[in-house]
Amino acid sequence: MSKCRSPPFLCKKIISNLHEKEDIKMADKKKYYLFVRNKKIEVDEHVYKEYYKLLNHERYLRRKDLKNRLLPFSSLDKNEYSFEETIPDKGVDIEKVVETSILIDRLTSAIDELNDEEKEIIERLYFNDESLRSVAKLKDITHPALIKRRNKILEKLKKFIEEI
Repeated sequence: MSKCRSPPFLCKKIISNLHEKEDIKMADKKKYYLFVRNKKIEVDEHVYKEYYKLLNHERYLRRKDLKNRLLPFSSLDKNEYSFEETIPDKGVDIEKVVETSILIDRLTSAIDELNDEEKEIIERLYFNDESLRSVAKLKDITHPALIKRRNKILEKLKKFIEEI
């Protein structure tokens, strides 16, 4: 608060007038409230106006949608599936997926028909991504001998798959 250089009785009067003017301004100033979860919260004028601006815009869009008979995708949802899930995916070839699945099942059955040594060679070469040389060294055979064994095993698998 600033110092008053007037006589003391005038200072008190000036200060009291200032306070009265501030009180009048505060009384004239409108208070704005929003209800959030059933609680009345005081907000400033800017927040209040922006809130109702957005609210009115949403109502306007809803009225426009009703007028133009716009139907949101969510209204097309069924009990178990959403509407988007019922649209066929052109990028996926279902026949190819089923065919691949059947071939995998046949291959698994054919591998089960191999003896333990043959299974180990196929597993190391194709499932563990080991090199021919490392598997040959592990089996104590030459690299060309392992290639011959591998080719025989693959021919055997091919016959099993064709039979199934």
